[in-house]
Amino acid sequence: MDPVVASLRAGGLLLYPTETVYGLGVALSAGDAGVERVRAAKGSPRGRPYLVLAADLRRAFALWSRVPPPARRLAVAAWPGPLTMIGPARPGLPPSLLGDVDGTPTISVRVPGDARLRGLLSRLEDVLVSTSANRAGDPPSACLDDIEVAALGPDLVVDGGPCPGGAPSTLVTVVGPPRILRAGAWTPPPGLDLPGAAP
Repeated sequence: MDPVVASLRAGGLLLYPTETVYGLGVALSAGDAGVERVRAAKGSPRGRPYLVLAADLRRAFALWSRVPPPARRLAVAAWPGPLTMIGPARPGLPPSLLGDVDGTPTISVRVPGDARLRGLLSRLEDVLVSTSANRAGDPPSACLDDIEVAALGPDLVVDGGPCPGGAPSTLVTVVGPPRILRAGAWTPPPGLDLPGAAP
C-alpha cells in the first residue's frame, strides 16, 4: 500500500505540498482526535474550524446536509481550484471541525487544483482535514526548508519541492445568499458576481 495512504488511514498527521504552500492534515476518519492533533501541532485556539480537501465534487458535497443551487454553479466554475465554500454540515461530523454561520453548523470544503493532491485523496478514499503547515501566527511556507518540521510533529512528510505560493483560496459562504468572506486567488467570472470582500 502507498505509505502516505497507510499513514493517513492509521490516523497519521501529514505534512504535504499544495498548489500554494505546504499543508498539514489528517484523514477525516481520524475524527475529533485527528482534528485535535492538527490543532495542537498548529497551536490554534479551540473553536477555529479547518477546511476539508476532497478529490472531487461528489466527495466534497457529501459533507453537507444539502447543496444550495448556487454552490453547484460555483463548483462548476471554480473546482478544481482555489475556492473554499462554507456550507451546511451534515450530521455526524466531528464537532471540533465545524464552524457556525447564523446558527447553522458549517463545514468548509475545497477541491484542490493540485493534481497530485487530488490523486492522493482518491487513493485515500477519504477527505483531508487541512491547514497550512505553520504555527498559529507565523506565515505559511512555500518551501519545506523554511518549516520547523520537528515543532509540528508530523508522522510523515511529503517533499514536493518548492510550492508556487501566492494568494490563499477565495472563501465563500453559501449558507444564505452567497457572499465572499475572504478575497483570494479565485475571481468570480462574469455572471457570477458575488457581494463581499473586495479583491
